[in-house]
Amino acid sequence: MDEETKSVISPGTSLVYPYYDDEGKLCAVLLKDGDFIRVDKSPTEVVDLSMKFYGTSLRGGIDGGKALMGEIHMTPVMVNERLDIYFFPSNSPSSNECVWFSLAHVLTFLPFDKHHTKVIFRDGNVFTVKCSYSVFQTKYQRACMLKNGLSARFTQMALGVRKGYKTYLIRKNHKRGNYEITDE
Repeated sequence: MDEETKSVISPGTSLVYPYYDDEGKLCAVLLKDGDFIRVDKSPTEVVDLSMKFYGTSLRGGIDGGKALMGEIHMTPVMVNERLDIYFFPSNSPSSNECVWFSLAHVLTFLPFDKHHTKVIFRDGNVFTVKCSYSVFQTKYQRACMLKNGLSARFTQMALGVRKGYKTYLIRKNHKRGNYEITDE
């Protein structure tokens, strides 16, 4: 596996977390299909490289997320919609402590202590992150909102956008026993 492909997030990637090599350089570890893969890039560089590999960029993903959800901080991103890859950061992406989590791999999460959350992945792996439970919950919910919001937009565009909408009232006509539909 070449360095670029090894560094790319795939559907089997659960998280990307920071580590420092022997020279003190910030690098990343990917938990990918149950294996830990060290790469010579920071976690945020891995996310950006992966998004570029699939035809976009981290900046574009952040801008797209904000366009859908408003001006929020630490925006989750869609790495690749077709492969159902959505990631969210534990901290600011510019932070050396930022861990990126795959929405699809998070089974549940529990408070560990006041400043840490235990994340349980679908494959049984457990990762404790320096992030309070309530903050992690908000980040997870925002990632869910991004996925659902984009999915709704894609579906709406695929079905065609209707120009005008009407409101109908469906009610039962007690005299006839049938339901009637009327414009409201």
